[in-house]
Parts: sequence; structure tokens; C-alpha cells
Amino acid sequence: MAIHAFIKGNNFDTRFDFAGAGRPAQLTVILRVRLVPLDPTSGWAKVTHDAQLPGAAPRPLPARGLAAVADDRKYGKVADADGNMVDCQTWLISEWSTFRRRFKHTVEFAWGNQMLFFPSEGNLADSQLSDADFKRLIGNLKMPAHVQGALEIDLVETVDAAHAVIEVVNLRRAGTRFREQMTRISNETVQFKHKEFKFGKSRNVNGKTGQITAAHEVGHWLRGPTQRVFEHIDRQAMLKRKKELPRMPKKDLDRMQYGNKLSRYYSLMGGGSVVGDHEAGPWMERLAKHTHLQGGWVFVHKLHFHWSVGDISERQKRLLGS
Repeated sequence: MAIHAFIKGNNFDTRFDFAGAGRPAQLTVILRVRLVPLDPTSGWAKVTHDAQLPGAAPRPLPARGLAAVADDRKYGKVADADGNMVDCQTWLISEWSTFRRRFKHTVEFAWGNQMLFFPSEGNLADSQLSDADFKRLIGNLKMPAHVQGALEIDLVETVDAAHAVIEVVNLRRAGTRFREQMTRISNETVQFKHKEFKFGKSRNVNGKTGQITAAHEVGHWLRGPTQRVFEHIDRQAMLKRKKELPRMPKKDLDRMQYGNKLSRYYSLMGGGSVVGDHEAGPWMERLAKHTHLQGGWVFVHKLHFHWSVGDISERQKRLLGS
């Protein structure tokens, strides 16, 4: 069966672009995002809000707030993910325009340019790519056929057109602690911040990394079609530990889901910036649908991909007549 060029979903869309001369094939996850400049004086801002299942009935719209000049700003307290009330202010129109551009750029950059996928074909004839489709994965004659993964943030103006609705608060004082969640972030989430691996302290395991929080929170929206959220890297391990040790402190359980090992904490859906097997899951799921390749795909981080002419498959050599 032919490779699908575009798949529309209630959770996100995906576009498959074939390889060209010197250009790799690419699978792009397209997330349509409605950013809302939250009015800090509204009743809506005083409580936290969870994400709904994809396709659920529309909820009441968050209150928007923009000011043309600084004298028109309004001030109020906004609830963060922990329920703490934090001093915030109205966005200036100029500030909001700058934030939207930076949000799109930083989130796309954080997720893109890390993922490569290699076809792992099964033995059944109907689970293999045709020769014509396999050739469309070859952008460089001296490199194994593969697909590059990318994320595209499409900023939309209506809630009806969006996969994700994200409220954005403007902190009144820079550096104020604000616990973000996938539905509510702050103006500082587009900044790179250093983070510490705290779950390993009891084992004398220390480590530091960094993350653009907006990219992490957007990751939660890369959910399955029936999922409310795309999980932290070790949320399942945390739930298992919670069942085994019901008296384990809530603070320790919360830290654990961001990575129960330092190596996992470095992940983007942990406390760091690395896209690994877990983060590549949404792309892997859609690759199977785009290509009907039942044998699956192999994910390799771009930094770990090293090849030589000897790594070119026999099939690729045959198709290229080499």
C-alpha cells in the first residue's frame, strides 16, 4: 500500500514528506495550538484547569487580557499547578507578539533535529515497503534510508481549530516561582533553565541538566487519540512504586516520574532536553499508520547515528544499481 502523505487526528496531525536530492524523508507532527494571554483579574485565573480528552465537548473559554500601553495593565493573582496564588499582570500587545514567535521557535527547535527512524521490515510481503516507496526514503545515496522526525507548531486563532489550548500568564516579577502545567504556562517557560536531579539524593546520585519548560509542557499534548496526557518518562514506574509503597512521600513520588535514574532524568519528558525512545513514541505510532509497515521502525538519536558505506542495505544497493 502507498505511503499516506497526510493524516488528520483529533490529537495532532502528521505530514510525510518524501526524500529528495540531499534532503531526507521527514515525518512532521503538526500540533495546532491556541495560546491565550490570560487575564489575571478573571475568576478563571483563580483556579487550575486540567486538559480534556481529545474530541471532548468544548469547555468555557479562558479570559483573555491584553493592554496597549503599560498604564493600561491590570494586576491579579493566578493559580499555578500546585494551587499557589502568584502575582501576575496583563500582557502588553507588543510583549504578546514577541512571546508567540519565541514560543513557536523554541518548542520546534527543542523537539526537532534529534529523531531519525529506520525501516525494520518484517518477513511478510504485505508488511514491507514497496521498492518505489523504499526509494522515497533515500535522500543521500551513501546514507541508509531513513525518516527524520520534526515538530511543527501551528498557532491558530480559534479554540475550535486547536489541538491544544494553553493559557499563558505574564509574571509581575521576573524569576517568581510558578509551577507550570500543560494547560497553563508562564512567560518564562521559553527560557532555558537549569534543573537538578533531586530524586537521587538519598542514593548520593547527583546531576544537573536544563530544559525549556514550554517544550516539556507541549510534549504532554502529544498524546494518543484516547489519552488525556502524554506521560512523564517514568510516570508508570512511579505508579508501580506508589502501589508497592503506599506511604512513600508524595514529594518523592512526584520527583520520581521525571526520571527514576539520572540517565532518564535527562529526557525531555523528564527534567532535561534529550528526545529518546519515550518521546519518539508519537512519531513511531504515526509512522506505522503512514507506511503500513507492520515490522516497525527503529529510532536512533541523531547524535548517535554513525554510518559507513558498508551499512547500506543490500536492498538499497540493488534499487540504486550499485
